[in-house]
Amino acid sequence: NAGKKLFQETAQPLACKQCHGETGDGRGPLGGGLIPAPRNFTCGQTMNDIPDGQLFWAIKKGSPGTGMMAFGGLSDEQVWQLIQYIRTLAQ
Repeated sequence: NAGKKLFQETAQPLACKQCHGETGDGRGPLGGGLIPAPRNFTCGQTMNDIPDGQLFWAIKKGSPGTGMMAFGGLSDEQVWQLIQYIRTLAQ
């Protein structure tokens, strides 16, 4: 539940759903103008190939060449909560 709350509401500087969409499909209101598009967390095939450590790094440090900004202000515990929640979105 903590990860869901971060994703949907409280992550700073911006709630994840703003770019990744409420369901994690990559279709958030701010994601439409980003190239490449925000990652679709609902795609199990894609998400199965991404290790947790890579997700951790991308959340904490951002992802160069994409719109993924760094969320360095989140504690390590909060990042792991987000990863646990993101993993529930894959179908």
